[in-house]
Amino acid sequence: MSIIDLKMILMFVMAAVPFTFAMRWRPAFATRFFEGMKRSNNFRKFFTLVILMVMIALEFIDFQASTAIATMMHDGHLSAADAAQTIGLYGALMTRPYATLLAAVMSLAMFSYKWADAVLTYLHDHPKHFLVVAAVAMLVAMVSPRYIIVTEMLEIVLLAAYIYPDRIDNITGDGIPQSTMRDDVLA
Repeated sequence: MSIIDLKMILMFVMAAVPFTFAMRWRPAFATRFFEGMKRSNNFRKFFTLVILMVMIALEFIDFQASTAIATMMHDGHLSAADAAQTIGLYGALMTRPYATLLAAVMSLAMFSYKWADAVLTYLHDHPKHFLVVAAVAMLVAMVSPRYIIVTEMLEIVLLAAYIYPDRIDNITGDGIPQSTMRDDVLA
């Protein structure tokens, strides 16, 4: 399988993922992980690290697909008609440099856990802003298919924000703040 085929498959998978979340499908291990993210910063850090790795992997696949298409078109082995057909088929997958740069900036922002936590929590807690970012992602894809990597990065951030739970690290099982219980034990 070529890298171009892999890029096409990933585009279709990225388009289908939101529908699985809409159906409220969540396996048992995901539920346990979700509960762990509510209570532990380590689970949250791991989750943002996984999101960052997915973003970097998508950027790598996009770069490799763009490079493969460019070398295929500039090899000189294609006739003019074949080159035009290749541009028609795969030209939309050739990412513009500005789109690659914007996707890299989005990934770099996820390197800092504080920034990632702030963005994911903010988008999770403010549904109107979540919808604005989703609308921007759709508009970017409609402007030019050569900016599809930006849409994919925004979609990853939105899906992560949708999953990202609220923190309940200062509440015990009885609904009593931990600081109050600690003060009672120490007194």
